[in-house]
Amino acid sequence: MAEDSMPDLSRPQMFLFGCVLKSDKKEHKVEVDDDEADHQLSLKAVCLGAEAEDKFHTVEIEGVTYNGKMTKIPLAVLKPSILPSVSDLGGFEVTPPVSFRLQSGTGPVYISGQHFVSMKESDEEEEEENNTSPVKRPSIMASGKVPQVNKSQ
Repeated sequence: MAEDSMPDLSRPQMFLFGCVLKSDKKEHKVEVDDDEADHQLSLKAVCLGAEAEDKFHTVEIEGVTYNGKMTKIPLAVLKPSILPSVSDLGGFEVTPPVSFRLQSGTGPVYISGQHFVSMKESDEEEEEENNTSPVKRPSIMASGKVPQVNKSQ
C-alpha cells in the first residue's frame, strides 16, 4: 500500500458492519481486544432473507450497561408477511462486547450498520498537548492593566 493511501488514524474511521443469523449460526459476537482504540457499532437495519419461513423471528442483543452489568433486550421481532425488516433503528449505538442472538425462527436475519473506530490518545500525546510552552508577556500585560497613552505630547 502506498504511503499516500494510508488512512489517517488520528481521525475516527468508519467501516461497514454486518452479520447473518440463521438456524446453524444463531449467535454473532463482536468482541474487541484493542486497548489503543475505542469501538462503537451503529446499527441501521435488521431484515429477513427472502427464504425466511413465515413465522416470527426474534433477534436479541446482549451487551454491557452503563454500570457494567450485562443485559439482554429484544432488538427486533420480524415476520415476512407482516414486518420483513426494520430499517429505522436511528443509528442504535452499542459498544462492544456485544452479542446478537436469533431467539426464535430459523432466519436468515441480516443485521447491518457501521463500525466506528477512533484511536485513543496516548499519555505521551496528552502530555505534549498539555505541555505547551507559555507565551511570555511583558510584565505590564501580565498585570491586566492597559497602558495609558499620553496625548499631550
